[in-house]
Amino acid sequence: MKTTLTQTLKQKLIIGLSRLYPMAKRALYRFHGGVFPRYNKELSLSHPLVTDFIPEILVLPLQQHVGISTEPLVKPGDHVLKNQLLADTEKGLAAPIHAPTSGKIIAIEPRTLPHASGLSGLSIILESDQKDEVIENSLEVDGSTPDTPNKLKALVHKAGIVGMGGAGFPTFAKIPSQPGQIKYLLINGAECEPFITCDDMLMQTRAEEIVQGALIVAQSLGINQILCGIEDNKAKAIKAMQKAAANTSVQIKVVVTAYPMGGQTQLTQELTGIELPAHTHAIDVGVLMMNVATFAAIYQATVHGNPLTSRYITVSGLGLNKPFNIDARLGTSFKELALLADPKTPLEYPLIKGGPMMGIEMQSNDVPVIKTTNCILATPPEPMEEPMPCIRCGECMDACPVNLLPQQLYWHSRSHEFDKVESLKVFDCIECGCCSFVCPSHIPLVQYYRFAKSEIKHIKQEEATAELAKKRHEFRQERLEREKREREARIKAKKEAVKQRAAQQAKSETTETDKPKTSAAAAAAARAAKARAEKAGKDTSGSVEPKLSARDKAIAAAKKRAEAANKSSASKTSEAAEEKSSPKPKDPKAAAMAAAKKRAAQKAKEKQSSNHHVADQAQSDTVEDKRAAAIKAARQKAAEKKRTELSEQSENDVPPEEKTKTASSKTTHAKQKAAMAAAKARAKKQHSKSGEEKD
Repeated sequence: MKTTLTQTLKQKLIIGLSRLYPMAKRALYRFHGGVFPRYNKELSLSHPLVTDFIPEILVLPLQQHVGISTEPLVKPGDHVLKNQLLADTEKGLAAPIHAPTSGKIIAIEPRTLPHASGLSGLSIILESDQKDEVIENSLEVDGSTPDTPNKLKALVHKAGIVGMGGAGFPTFAKIPSQPGQIKYLLINGAECEPFITCDDMLMQTRAEEIVQGALIVAQSLGINQILCGIEDNKAKAIKAMQKAAANTSVQIKVVVTAYPMGGQTQLTQELTGIELPAHTHAIDVGVLMMNVATFAAIYQATVHGNPLTSRYITVSGLGLNKPFNIDARLGTSFKELALLADPKTPLEYPLIKGGPMMGIEMQSNDVPVIKTTNCILATPPEPMEEPMPCIRCGECMDACPVNLLPQQLYWHSRSHEFDKVESLKVFDCIECGCCSFVCPSHIPLVQYYRFAKSEIKHIKQEEATAELAKKRHEFRQERLEREKREREARIKAKKEAVKQRAAQQAKSETTETDKPKTSAAAAAAARAAKARAEKAGKDTSGSVEPKLSARDKAIAAAKKRAEAANKSSASKTSEAAEEKSSPKPKDPKAAAMAAAKKRAAQKAKEKQSSNHHVADQAQSDTVEDKRAAAIKAARQKAAEKKRTELSEQSENDVPPEEKTKTASSKTTHAKQKAAMAAAKARAKKQHSKSGEEKD
């Protein structure tokens, strides 16, 4: 009985001490909360660094950073050398990509990305030739330190350097353009995540490059204070960094091993005492922090002209026999590196990118190493414990490093009360996993917070879209109303202008007393009547013939010919009557001569009237009518001349008795011809009248 009581007391004492230990240790650092998991860093540190591994195939995604995707500058079939530029863009925030080794570009196609979604992205596929032929000083530097921030920014961008602590933000965008804005330059060597030791190994092997890279940045930006924070569980790294920083302005500060000491907010507060306000950048308070791997890459770019083509990676986990750290070339397969570590069981479970606290499972193990990859974790999955109801113990609140209320966030996220979740500052959560780690009910709290964040973003995006649509609709309505008002104003202005012109015209007409008050139409009608009267007067005087249509001209010509024929027949009839009534002349030859003279005079008169008619018609007709009239007149003239000659010849040759008979027959024929002409004239006149009535 006594033994049992003693064991119970010991267990209670152990439990009490285990609770007091974190509380005691928390008193040694400045930020709130934090946890102390099993780190298991000795697994990978117990094996040497691997540096000579060149895979057969390298897959290089065109986007390995925060920002926009780059654009390929090579094509399938090209042979490339190490450090050669493969992809770049000038369209926005991006970092160029260079060849990790020499070989041949065999394809540019979509490949699965190392992302929790398992989505694909366009990638350059490089087949290594195992020669590793390199372009020395591909960045074309002279080894001197950039003397201005802009020169440093340009060099860092050209080298394709990004934040290598996990965020992946292009480093050139973090560097200010003006000197004097930064007070503290911080070197992040904490590496607080369990299993991960790549930064530890980098500080042990390349401490000089890290320190010199920090000095290059400080000199370019005019920074005097350089602080390096390293957790106290990295003894070899601390010693190497202290040796490299001797006789320099770099101060090595050993901090307590606590998770998440490596967070930017937590390490900044630990090293400088500055607590970063929410929703602000470190540069706003005069702080610039970079990872040790980033400073080493800056040194390589500035001194040797080498772009970022490889990085230190930890390959570890409880499922591997020989965990290690490796200077892995970008594009190497996760699965290929895990197989190098001698898996204890077949890799039929998903590998994890990152550590156990913040890492994400891959949808495919055959994904490539990119610039933000720092660890490949191979730990076989364990049976998950069923979540139990929250017991409101408050452990999550005590462990939260940003001093939030995880329990309240959980309840509201679970109830989809996203407005309350947002009011509790869920976006300040760094998703470190401390709350889930200490939860005795095994509730995946971080997953609820991620869900709430995504839903809030989606809701805000929909609200922004709706607001934009509303503004566009209102703008359209306003535009339509404005156009309607402008249209009505133009119509009104036109009406007013018409009214003003009418008023001015009426006023001018009243003032002009010497002019008749007639409209423009009446004046035009008066002018037309006057012109017709003038033309009629000219027609009666015979000087000018009015312009008629072709039909009217033909009818008028026919009338004139009929009148002339009637006159000639009447004259011949009277002559014949006179000859019959009068006694025959004593001299037949003289009588014949007198008759011939009369006929000649009559023909000359007819000829003259016909010539006048032809001339008048030629003046009024068109060119073709004139030509036809002239031809017709010439033919008539020739025919009349011929008839005259024949008649004169016949009169001279025949006796007077025959001439008398001939004259009588001609008179009869002339009468018939005149009657026919009169009938034709009457018919044409009737036809012309009917045509005028139709018109």
